[in-house]
Amino acid sequence: MYYRRALSMTQSELAEKAQMSRARVSDIECGKGPFNMESIFLLAQALGVDPVRLLQERK
Repeated sequence: MYYRRALSMTQSELAEKAQMSRARVSDIECGKGPFNMESIFLLAQALGVDPVRLLQERK
């Protein structure tokens, strides 16, 4: 969520760019349900960040 908001991107925009559903993006951002590394890599690529950064806690 941090990186998405920093880019002024909506969940729908990120979902489209990462080729996944908006609901899936929301679930991942909220920490709901299991997620796979493929999803993290797709989101990282869409956001232009290192995948490791998406797994680090932001305060």
